[in-house]
Amino acid sequence: MKNTRSRREFLSDLSRVIGATTATSLLTPNAISVAMAFSPAPGDITKAGKIFTREELTCLKHICATVIPRTQTPSAADVDTHGFIDNQLYHCYAKEKQQEVRASLALVEQQAVKRHGKTFAGLTATQQHALLTDLDSAQQEFTPEQQQKFKALKALICFGFYTSEAGASQELRYQAIPGGFKGSIPYKPTDKSWGSLGLSY
Repeated sequence: MKNTRSRREFLSDLSRVIGATTATSLLTPNAISVAMAFSPAPGDITKAGKIFTREELTCLKHICATVIPRTQTPSAADVDTHGFIDNQLYHCYAKEKQQEVRASLALVEQQAVKRHGKTFAGLTATQQHALLTDLDSAQQEFTPEQQQKFKALKALICFGFYTSEAGASQELRYQAIPGGFKGSIPYKPTDKSWGSLGLSY
């Protein structure tokens, strides 16, 4: 990490993406330093992670790619957000939280097999999106409790993606060093939020 930022600055930027309450819940005392020290390893999954089995990491990778898909910028899976989450859970969260995330992955896999007879990774992009949309809105077989646990996983995905170099410098608008004060800058609802390589790992 070339640039360092204060916890307050980091929280402010992340809050704009996923909301202040959710961002605060992610930032345990050592969460930022662990996130900044993480080295992504994009590519095929060849072994188990610190928390997840190889199969769980594969499922999580496809969930990441569905939540933040590839467009003009990389997807969450492209920047190894699944590996980030595995590392973050291992270093910053109690076993109870780790098991909650694993349970969410198991739930997604169970419903994929129930609906289509395939693992989540084997579904089409449309099928993956439909399943996660139902989970995200507590529709079909999913309960509000399962919905809330999935939303917590989505927050981790956003945390991982928007602290990656691609998420901070390509998905967000990049300004390496803040310049002088400029008031009344034109802004449209479709404009990107601001980011900094200071947010990258």
